[in-house]
Amino acid sequence: MKDAHKLYLDGTHYKKRVSERDIPPEVLAALLDFDAETWTLQTAEVRADRGKFVNSTWEKVIDGHHYQVTIGMGNYVKTIVDRTSSGMDKCVRSGELYDYVEQVNSQLMEEERCFSAE
Repeated sequence: MKDAHKLYLDGTHYKKRVSERDIPPEVLAALLDFDAETWTLQTAEVRADRGKFVNSTWEKVIDGHHYQVTIGMGNYVKTIVDRTSSGMDKCVRSGELYDYVEQVNSQLMEEERCFSAE
């Protein structure tokens, strides 16, 4: 995501969530010129059966609110939430599956570093 500055905000699910959750315009503006340096990576989802990237969730504090955006393949925004209502307590944060995803993600990031160094 370090080179991703354009996110696609046109998905049906995303638009529905923006409306339902009354996401402020200044938050949407922050997505229009996405800068990974100003967002904090929260999660990365990888398919357990193939070890392939599915999506990542990023967080940024705007006007005292912790907004999280989930970005899928092709830089399409899947959803956005104010963390206070996100259900983060249901996320896997430890254990065998978490360790596996962390290992796969580390390998993918290392491969990306090697690829971009060439």
